Amino acid sequence: MQDQEGNVVFGSDDKITVFEGRKFLNFSEHEFSVWVPIQMRFCDTDMMGHINNVSIIAFLETARVEYMNRMRDVANQKGIGQDLFSIILAEITCVYRGQIFLRDKIQVGIKIRCFKRKSFVFDYIILADHGDGIKRKVVDAQSIQVMYDYFEGKSIEIPKEFIEVAEAVEGRKIPIF
Repeated sequence: MQDQEGNVVFGSDDKITVFEGRKFLNFSEHEFSVWVPIQMRFCDTDMMGHINNVSIIAFLETARVEYMNRMRDVANQKGIGQDLFSIILAEITCVYRGQIFLRDKIQVGIKIRCFKRKSFVFDYIILADHGDGIKRKVVDAQSIQVMYDYFEGKSIEIPKEFIEVAEAVEGRKIPIF
């Protein structure tokens, strides 16, 4: 979908706005059914004592890997082959909303926003808790994955079984554009 300025906007709600080519992400924890706890390490901190931005991108990758592992488990239960999981990361956008410190307990919410013919969009939210039971949103992020044939070196269409398995993991229908 495109807005009046010709910017591409994924989704039909007000959670993502694109202005002058820049994405403005703003998700709510209630949108996510898949959560991945993250164990932080001392090496994730920077000289200022907070978690480095590079580590946060790695936390998103950890969530993607866990999501795909859950998809593999569902595929196995349904008797679907493992050749469905050939994807490549094409783009990632990360909006930092607050600092994360080593002693914080964090979790990443992850969901597939939508499917296109050869790609799909993951939305993410990272919540942090200082130990007081109060969750703070510290990151909104989004990535685009492309279904990819590594042997042929080209993108391929997303198999319907992949969509079926993702919907089983999330317990909802995922829009297809």
